[in-house]
Amino acid sequence: MAFKIYNPKPLAPVAETMLADAGIEVVRSSGPSKEDLMRDVADVDAIVVWLSPNKIDKEVIDAAQNLKLISRFGVGMEIVDVAYAQSKGIMVCNTPTSNANAVAEHAMYLMISCARNARIVDKMIHAGEFNSIKKISSVELEGSTLGIIGPGNIGSRVAKKAKQGFGMSVIAWDPYVDVKLSPDIERVATLDELLERSDFVSIHAPSTPQTIGMIGEDQLKKMKNTAFLINAARGDIVKEDDLIAALQTGEIAGAGLDVYTTEPLNPDSPLLAMDNVICTPHYAGFTNGAVVKTGIDVAESILDVSNGAPPKYILKK
Repeated sequence: MAFKIYNPKPLAPVAETMLADAGIEVVRSSGPSKEDLMRDVADVDAIVVWLSPNKIDKEVIDAAQNLKLISRFGVGMEIVDVAYAQSKGIMVCNTPTSNANAVAEHAMYLMISCARNARIVDKMIHAGEFNSIKKISSVELEGSTLGIIGPGNIGSRVAKKAKQGFGMSVIAWDPYVDVKLSPDIERVATLDELLERSDFVSIHAPSTPQTIGMIGEDQLKKMKNTAFLINAARGDIVKEDDLIAALQTGEIAGAGLDVYTTEPLNPDSPLLAMDNVICTPHYAGFTNGAVVKTGIDVAESILDVSNGAPPKYILKK
C-alpha cells in the first residue's frame, strides 16, 4: 500500500516530483473547517503542516489512525500539539534552517525601512512631493545598537548581517537556550538591559508559554523613544494593543512587523494607518529559494519515514 500524506497545498515542483517518483499518495484539503481536516487525515501516514486556522490538536491527531509523522513547513510548532503526538509514538519534525536566511534578510529590510521612514517617503513621492521628501528625518544603521531577542538560527544570521554588513553594534539576550555567540556579539543578562540600550530591537524567539506576551507596556516603556521594534517571529510575543499605544504616543519611534496577534491582520487595524509602522503579510520566509529549500526538507522527511528512518530534523521529547 502506498505511503499516504495530507498536504493542503503543493510544495515546490522539485519536492512534488520527489514525492511522486517515490509513489507517495497526496491528499489535498477538501475544505476549511476542522471537520474537513479530520476527515482528510483519517487514513494518512503523514501530515504536512502549513500556517493554518486549524491546529493539529489532540482531536485531529486521534482522527488520523495511521499517522506516523507530522512535518512542519516552517519552524514554529505552536499550531501542533507536539507532546501529545510524541506520546502516541508519532514523529514530529520541522525545517529549522531552510528559510532562516530569508527571514533574516526580511528583518534587515524592516530595519532599513523603519530607519529611512519608507512608508512616509513612498506616500510622498506618489503624491508628487519630490523635494519635500528631503525634509523627512531618517537615521543610519551604522553605529547604532541592535538588540536581538533569541540569537538562534535566524537571530544569529541577523546579527552577522547587521554587524558585518551595516557596522552595527549587536547585543543579544536568550535565557532559555544556551546559544554560543560570535565573539563580537555581547550577551546581556536581562531583557530590560537589552531594551534600554538598543536602537533597534529584533525579535527572533518562538511562541512558547514563556515568550507569549513577553513585550508589553512595561517593556516598551524601557525602550528609547527613538528606537524601533522589529518582529518577524511570532505575533503573540508582543501585546499588540500595548504596541499600538506606544506607537501612537511616541513612546517608541516605530515598528517593522511581519507577524500579528491575529492573522490575517484586520483591515481596520490601527497599525495599517500609522506612518511609523511598516507592515508585511507574514511572508518573511517565502522567497523563491526558501520555498524550494523548505519543500525539499519536507519531502525528505516524508521519504525518510516512508523508508523506515527518522526524519533529519526530528524534534526531541
